[in-house]
Amino acid sequence: MPIKGVGINAHSYRIKGDPEFLEADLAFFEEVGFEYVEIPIHGVDGVVGGELNLKSMEKVKEALEKHRLKATVHCPDPLNLREGDFELSQKVFKSCIEFTSKLEAEILVYHDGNFKRTRQRSQHQDLARRKEIEALESLSDFAAERGVQICVENVAGSLEELVRMVGEVDRENVGITCDFGHAFLFYSACGRKGGFLESIEKTVPYLRHVHIHDNFGRFTSDFVLDSLTTPYIDRLPFGEGDLHMPPGMGKIPYNKIIPLIKGYRGVVIMEIDPRYKDFYQEALTSIKKIFEEKSK
Repeated sequence: MPIKGVGINAHSYRIKGDPEFLEADLAFFEEVGFEYVEIPIHGVDGVVGGELNLKSMEKVKEALEKHRLKATVHCPDPLNLREGDFELSQKVFKSCIEFTSKLEAEILVYHDGNFKRTRQRSQHQDLARRKEIEALESLSDFAAERGVQICVENVAGSLEELVRMVGEVDRENVGITCDFGHAFLFYSACGRKGGFLESIEKTVPYLRHVHIHDNFGRFTSDFVLDSLTTPYIDRLPFGEGDLHMPPGMGKIPYNKIIPLIKGYRGVVIMEIDPRYKDFYQEALTSIKKIFEEKSK
């Protein structure tokens, strides 16, 4: 299998800064057979008030050292370089880079522009986009000095736009995290399901990390906002929103996706809601098999 390995996300709302929950989850992940775990900085209190929380970082590092798991890292979900308190956002981002470096992890995932950008007026979008590009250029230098690869993840925008932005940043250590679940929802919402697979191919030159999970491609007016405000148990019966189910439970065609990225050599992170923990083993076996068969 040419990829580095398959991992699972440590769920931020489950951990909530409690080291005991993290340690229990790491032990379970190792038992299942995962090789990597994605650590959510906001889930382990890794950054507080914009500053690196060294004590929390050390606890995470100690917990990882007890297990045969390597780490990737995820920035706080609300981190936004397009609007809000720009100086504070950059400060938080730098602290996330420091956290990643001290944890000796390679990958730091950042949500592209976050959620509010979907509601920005058109006359402000170009300025906000340019602001984010310039910030990433500056942050890439800070990250390069610390051996950190920044991977910008698609959330509520198109993969084509993300490719353009990362191309304009034009830094070796700023690449793309392709979240196939988010992309499937976006292209379904836009009535462009036919463009879903084509858009994935366009990410390949910049692809440094991937997130795998499943959903049905069903949405209401704002699939990201609904996923945050409408309880999961109310969306699941209708198969709506960003459900983060195990691959194979929804409609995302991974048997068609994997051949498109057959040159990918990075880490595969499955972002699955912990309610499906009994399906982790089956999901891991399934994804490894697909990569072995479809990436040749």
